[in-house]
Amino acid sequence: MPACACNTVHVRAAAGRSSELGERLQQIANAVRTTPGCLDYAVQRDPLDPDLWTVSGRWTSAEQLVAHFRLPALQGFIELTGEHLARRLDFDH
Repeated sequence: MPACACNTVHVRAAAGRSSELGERLQQIANAVRTTPGCLDYAVQRDPLDPDLWTVSGRWTSAEQLVAHFRLPALQGFIELTGEHLARRLDFDH
C-alpha cells in the first residue's frame, strides 16, 4: 500500500456559532474532496466539546497535500475568523 499524507485542522467555534461553523466547514470539505489526490476530507464535531471541530484530510502524496494549500476553497478557513464563526484555528500537517 502506498504511503499517504495527512493534515488536520482543529477549529474552536465562537460563542453560540458552533452549528453555523459546522455547516461552513462541511462546505469547505465538500469543495476540497473533489481535488485530485484527495482520498478523504472529513469534518467531525467533538462529542465532549460541542464547540470544537476537527477537519482531517488524507492525500495520495505529500505533493498533493501541499498543492491543496493553494486551493481557493481553503481561503474559507481564514474567513471563519473574520466572520466571527471561529475564534481559534490550529493547523497540523
